[in-house]
Amino acid sequence: MPSVFDLQHVVEQDEIDAQEHVHNLRYLQWTLWAARDHSASTGWDAAAELKRGFGWVVRQHEVTYRAAALAGDQLVIRTWISEKMRMAIRRKYLICRPADRMILARVQTRWVLADLRVRKAVSLPDEVYDRMVIPDSTPTPPWS
Repeated sequence: MPSVFDLQHVVEQDEIDAQEHVHNLRYLQWTLWAARDHSASTGWDAAAELKRGFGWVVRQHEVTYRAAALAGDQLVIRTWISEKMRMAIRRKYLICRPADRMILARVQTRWVLADLRVRKAVSLPDEVYDRMVIPDSTPTPPWS
């Protein structure tokens, strides 16, 4: 499993709100996409797991917004797992605009694996837990 994953994204006009910048909920959407794609890169088959009745659910989001994203911006959403426990993982994200070396937001999310049939968090299976790699040091922005 790659310990750090980058999602490339270009801000579309339909992501812009009445204040002429990206709406705050889009930042969360980008983190969800980055987590999905990072997990898929490790061999996690979300569709197959969903058929079995399992899926990742969010317990907590923490977002610190630092600057606005605008239409046409080319962004990198960098993600990694910063902590893993038997019942949860903590994933961190940097939402970056490399053109001006700006970190737009720092995000962290606590995820749990849930048995969706009974709506209850479950322990991570050994094969899932063992595939999760925590970086040796805190990842830097993509231009570092």
